[in-house]
Amino acid sequence: IDDITRTLDDILSLARIGRTGEVAEPVNLVALVEMIAEEFHDLGEDVALADAPRIVAPLQLTWIRRALRNVIGNAVRYGGRARVSIAPGSGSSSGSVAITIDDDGPGIPDDRIEQMFEPFTRLEASRNVATGGTGLGLTLARAIAHQHGGSLTLQNRRGAGGVVEGLRAVLTLPVG
Repeated sequence: IDDITRTLDDILSLARIGRTGEVAEPVNLVALVEMIAEEFHDLGEDVALADAPRIVAPLQLTWIRRALRNVIGNAVRYGGRARVSIAPGSGSSSGSVAITIDDDGPGIPDDRIEQMFEPFTRLEASRNVATGGTGLGLTLARAIAHQHGGSLTLQNRRGAGGVVEGLRAVLTLPVG
């Protein structure tokens, strides 16, 4: 029943995005990510936030909090830990902020990265929510980013010789 309830909640949330009537309000992104990191710490998870300047952006707090929890949760679940950094955009993206979440997991096959944003898509084939979830977390997170005029991308982090050392998720949001 809990699994069904979580799945229905995710489906209903996806359907409500953009129709909530929630007004954007100034949000201190560093403080928000610190709060989310502390929630994960309380659960015994390894989430680290790099020092960052104070960045305030007009956001729908409830939705952005959910997107960040989904992406950071994936990093912890599949990559063992999450390292988060927040930086103002530069150059052509100077009116934005990039929230980068790195993990140390196996990454995602390059030809499946974009597919991971499709509803109910998971790399892990079992239906066990403890090991894989509903396959809606990234779908929701990207829809929330788009709702705010931003984006969510994934890419494998590669080390020497092109070996995958983890996954990088980048949530980009406008600040003006």
